[in-house]
Amino acid sequence: MPPVLLTSLFSAVLRTLRWLGWPRALVRLNVGEVGSYAAGIAYMLQARKWTLLRGAPAWPVVHAAWAGAEGDTALRDALASRLHASDQLELIADGAAGFARREALYADARQTIAIASYYLQSDDTGRATVNALAACVQRGVRVRLLVDRFMTFKKTQEVPDLPALLAHAQAAGIELRQWHDPQRPYDSNHRKMIVIDGAAAGAGDSPVALVGGRNFADHYRGDAWRDVDLVLRGPSVAPLAEVFEAVWAGAAPAASGGDPPHPVPPWVDQVPARILTDPMMRFVLAATGAARNSVAIELAYFVAHEPLCGALVRAAQRGVHVRLLTNSAESNDLPFATWTTYEGVRRLLEGGCEVHLRRGAGRTLHCKYVVIDGCWVSFGSHNLDYFSPRLCCETNLVVHDERLGTMLLGFFETGWAEAAPATTHEVQQFLQRAGAQRWFDRLFRDFQ
Repeated sequence: MPPVLLTSLFSAVLRTLRWLGWPRALVRLNVGEVGSYAAGIAYMLQARKWTLLRGAPAWPVVHAAWAGAEGDTALRDALASRLHASDQLELIADGAAGFARREALYADARQTIAIASYYLQSDDTGRATVNALAACVQRGVRVRLLVDRFMTFKKTQEVPDLPALLAHAQAAGIELRQWHDPQRPYDSNHRKMIVIDGAAAGAGDSPVALVGGRNFADHYRGDAWRDVDLVLRGPSVAPLAEVFEAVWAGAAPAASGGDPPHPVPPWVDQVPARILTDPMMRFVLAATGAARNSVAIELAYFVAHEPLCGALVRAAQRGVHVRLLTNSAESNDLPFATWTTYEGVRRLLEGGCEVHLRRGAGRTLHCKYVVIDGCWVSFGSHNLDYFSPRLCCETNLVVHDERLGTMLLGFFETGWAEAAPATTHEVQQFLQRAGAQRWFDRLFRDFQ
C-alpha cells in the first residue's frame, strides 16, 4: 500500500514547520504541495529500507556491470533496431500543440486507445483528457488508461479532487488501472506511450503512436517547460502495442510474478529488477564508446554516473564533439538532485565536453534522448539518472535511424541556442555551497 500513515505523520510535521516559518523554502509551498512532499519523503524512507533489506546491488556494483558495455559495437547493434521505411515521423516541441495533437488522435481512433503515463493531474489538461477519452468510449472505441499507483496517491495529497476525476473516467467507461508490482512495491511505472488502433497493422489503417516525456498536466502544456513528442505512424507502432498489452496484463489485479521486460524491437523495455543489464544505459555507453563524430544528449536529470561521465569524457578526448543540454539549479524541478547534476557537469567540463544549462526558475527541461553520430538514437521515458534504472519501469525507442537522428538534432539546436554555457567557476561555486545536497546524494542517491 502507499505510505498513508507515514505520509500523514510527515505532513503534520511539515505543516507545523511551515506555520513556524522555517525553513524558508517550506514556507513558499501551499498546503497541497506540503502533503505531496510528505508523501515523497515517506516513500523515499520506505523504499530505501526495502532496497537495503533486499540486498539490491549497490551503485559501484551496478556501474561495474554497465562499464563493460562501453564501445561494444556488437551490443549496440543488437540493442538498436531500425524503423520501417514507410514509417511517418513528426516531432512536436510546443506543449499546447502536443496536447491538441493528442486530442486529434483520439478523435481519429476507430478501434482502440491505449495510454500509459506516470500520472494524470486533475487540472484543465487532465479533465480535458478524460472528457475527450470519454467521448471516444461513447462512439464505441475501447479506451485503456494506465497510471502509476504511488504517483497517483502522491498527487491526491497535492490535488484533492483527483479521486473524483478518476471515478468520472471509470464511470464514463474508460478502463483504468493503477500499475503496481506487489513483489517490488516501490517500483513505479514511468512509461509514457499513447497507441491508437495498435492492432490495425496490415488492416488498411496504419496504427499511430505518440511517445515522449510529457505526462497529463497543465505545466506540460505551457511555454515554460521544454519537452518534445514523437508521433510515429506505420508498421513500427505494432510492436509498441505488444509492449502495452504485456504491461497492461502486468497491472491487472489478478496478475502475479511482477512485470518482466518486454523488448519488442525497435522498442526496448526496462524493469528495475534487471538494473545490472539496463538496456538503455548500456546502449548509450556502447554507442558513446564507439562514437566517431558527435554525441548530443538532452536530459532532464543528468547525474554523475561513473561509467557515463567517463565514456563521455573519453569520447571528447579522442576528438568526438560531446554536448550535454540539461537543467540549471534554478530550472530543475527536483532541487534536491542538483548536486549530482553539477558534479557530473564539472567532470564533463574538465574533460573537454561542452555543457549548456537551461536557465530560469520554472523553466524546466524535461526531455530524455540521446543522438550519437547523427543516427544512433535512444528516445523515450528513461532519464538515464539514478531513479529510472533503480525504481522505474521505462520504455524507449532505440534505433539506428538517420532520419530520426536528424530531426532530433534540429530540435536539440533550438534548446542549445536558448540555454547558456556552464562554466567551471559557477559549477565549483555551487558545489561548495551545496553541502546539504551532497549528504542527500549519499543517503538517497536512488531518488535522483
